[in-house]
Amino acid sequence: MSPVGASCRKFVLMHWNNIKTTLLLVLVAWAGVPTSGQAQDWDDWDDLNETYVPARKGIEFALNFGVYQGNHRAANAFYNGLAGEFYELRDNTANLMTIEQRLGIDSPNSQVWSQVMSSVGLEAGEFKYIEYPGPDGMRYTPGTLMGLQTLLFFNPESALVLHIDAINGLKSEGGWNIVSSDVDTGQGSERRTTYGIFSKENRFQLSLGYRSAAYITDEISWVFELGGNLLATQMESNFVRVMNQNYQLLTAQVGNQFTGPTSSLTATGYGAFAALGVELFFAEGGNLMLTVRGSRDQVKMGTYEANLMHGALYLTWVIPPQVGDFVRAKF
Repeated sequence: MSPVGASCRKFVLMHWNNIKTTLLLVLVAWAGVPTSGQAQDWDDWDDLNETYVPARKGIEFALNFGVYQGNHRAANAFYNGLAGEFYELRDNTANLMTIEQRLGIDSPNSQVWSQVMSSVGLEAGEFKYIEYPGPDGMRYTPGTLMGLQTLLFFNPESALVLHIDAINGLKSEGGWNIVSSDVDTGQGSERRTTYGIFSKENRFQLSLGYRSAAYITDEISWVFELGGNLLATQMESNFVRVMNQNYQLLTAQVGNQFTGPTSSLTATGYGAFAALGVELFFAEGGNLMLTVRGSRDQVKMGTYEANLMHGALYLTWVIPPQVGDFVRAKF
């Protein structure tokens, strides 16, 4: 054996007990570190699986509540009291009349016009003409929206979404003038007396789109939607009001009597929509979504057609899965 080997052997024999103790401590420490790390990893995995996000797959249902704003251009074009000169209803049971036609201004023996003249305090020869609402004279008031939403989740970030929404009682209003003169000859100053003109319609929209989510935390996420839209518009009424008396412009005339239309007067157009919102997750009670939506839809009313932008604000309650299998199904 070489002198170097003999020296090493002698060193090991002299310090064998210390070497064994050191190796034992290293082995214990090495075994303990991964065991602790593995236990921590599994705990984190269990905690992750208990969150809502990884389990979101399958069909969910939600209820929509919101506010819908129609584009004023449709009201200005169709409900302004003069539209009967340009548009038809495409219905054999009803007509869209102008204010002049409905009040019988050009009919010498019109009982309606005599009633109007008496109610507003005009004498023969004082009336000059009807002044219709201006280009921006008719405006929609915000309508209430309610509907059902069905979501098919492929994973927490992507889903197909189907909206079925109804907007009942969407109204527009404006003003028109009876222009008169102080003297029978037609000379002198003009007087303008303003009266109201109103409309009411119902809308139904069916939307199918793709939904994507960007999770900020497990409790909140951004929501994006994009898809196609079907918009059905049902005309209900269009009338003027003179001294607390209403005169329908959307009517069916039988002899000297005016009655309401007997058909639904509904037409359907197509369009597209986009939405941006925020979804809040709760441990119990379902989720809440607040969404702003814009759509470009083809509005059809009789022979009137126009592609117009509309807006809506949605507050959506996502029904919790715990309600039962009849509320949420999984594939």
